[in-house]
Amino acid sequence: MPASRVLGRRPGQGPSPPAGGPLRRLAGPAARFVPAPLRDPLQRRPLLGWLGVGLAVRLLLMPFAVSADLLAVYWRAHLIAYDGRLFGDYLVNMGAHYVHAAALRLLAWLLPPPDAVWTDPWWWADSSALAPQIQRQFSGADHAYQTLFALKLPYLAADLGAGLVLLALLGAARPAATRRAWAFWMLSPIGLYASYAFGRYEALAVVLVVGALLACERGRLWSGALLLGLAVTMRTYPLLLVPIFALVVQRRALRQVAWAGVALMPFALTLVANRLLAGSVGELARLRDFSTGSTFLAYTLPVGGGGAVYVFVVFALLVYGGLLGRSRGWWGDAPVGVGQLWVWLLVFHAGMFAFATFSAHYLMWFTPFVALAIGRRERWGGVLPLHLLQCVAVLALADLMGGPGTLLGLFEPLAPGLATTWPNLREALLTAPGMAAQLAGMLRTGFVALMVLLAAPAVAELVRRPRPAAP
Repeated sequence: MPASRVLGRRPGQGPSPPAGGPLRRLAGPAARFVPAPLRDPLQRRPLLGWLGVGLAVRLLLMPFAVSADLLAVYWRAHLIAYDGRLFGDYLVNMGAHYVHAAALRLLAWLLPPPDAVWTDPWWWADSSALAPQIQRQFSGADHAYQTLFALKLPYLAADLGAGLVLLALLGAARPAATRRAWAFWMLSPIGLYASYAFGRYEALAVVLVVGALLACERGRLWSGALLLGLAVTMRTYPLLLVPIFALVVQRRALRQVAWAGVALMPFALTLVANRLLAGSVGELARLRDFSTGSTFLAYTLPVGGGGAVYVFVVFALLVYGGLLGRSRGWWGDAPVGVGQLWVWLLVFHAGMFAFATFSAHYLMWFTPFVALAIGRRERWGGVLPLHLLQCVAVLALADLMGGPGTLLGLFEPLAPGLATTWPNLREALLTAPGMAAQLAGMLRTGFVALMVLLAAPAVAELVRRPRPAAP
């Protein structure tokens, strides 16, 4: 084969031109921080093109969409930033609250005076009645667009950071597959919805989870533990990932326990800080009493004589048990290699969403593994179309269950008077509750089927005769 074909150039084209722009000047240690695909002159231009498209969409959405959830987390963070105290009734995801508080300070030059935005009292006494009023008042303020843009900048940084980590994870993939995965990340419907329309901080946890994955794949196992631990302080769900990481990246039981201990350290420190600063550990104590904790127990199988079997708990225990058995040599030819860790995480996230109830923005936790599947397993051709159908089902269910405040109504700052009158499935079926319940059931059923189909090739890979697997 001619050398020009091997290098990806047409015969007679001559040598590739030197890389242009700032990336050309990167050399030595600095180059380590640029993912391999961006250091490749043949890949750089299309990747930067998709980055431009993704940035344009993000910048267009950032100033014009608001949710009560976005305002609530920043209101709690403003108590830390400006009053030096915690909101003791809601000590959950405190790592994220500290990040939001720091953002308020660092971005103060882009924001109006604090007392122009963060008023007391807030809506906690009667949230269903007061939240819409406060959101409507915020949306009509002169500073609304400017403030929304600034408040979402931390999410933009985390989102793009996660994308760069994914590019690093895809360094060995074919250029065409890398480009498809990157284009997906730039235009992920759920990613755009979660961070820029609904305005939630899922990206803060996602970037740390994929960072932990990258660190472990590159042999920096204890750095991976700390990154995963920080992710737990942003969102509690990575607690469920600690056993999977520990059982894969370490071989001996003592080292597995030690790795898990390091991963839990940031969370433990958060609990101690909560106790010292607010008189309550918060986090798990709050989660126990909060409806979010019950979502993992939503899918049940009835048992004669009382009680129930919790489907997600069974699924999680089977995953943990399967990995434990592999690490102990109970079955399989060898323990799971670190190169297969992402596949186990994909399957676990698939089960987590298939067998639990959740809000639409949470599905962003799954999107990095969709991107990795697109880039690393081209033979799994159904992953992208199946995921896009999932997005349709999830957003339709959000519109049906939440009404205008979860979809079109998020754009209240653009047209405050129209936000509550824009069409939505909830109000369309308000007089037909039986039909609404049937539609919700159909959407949930369809989503579960789509998730099973999407995860099927990954499950098939994991149950095959174990063999060394490339990342």
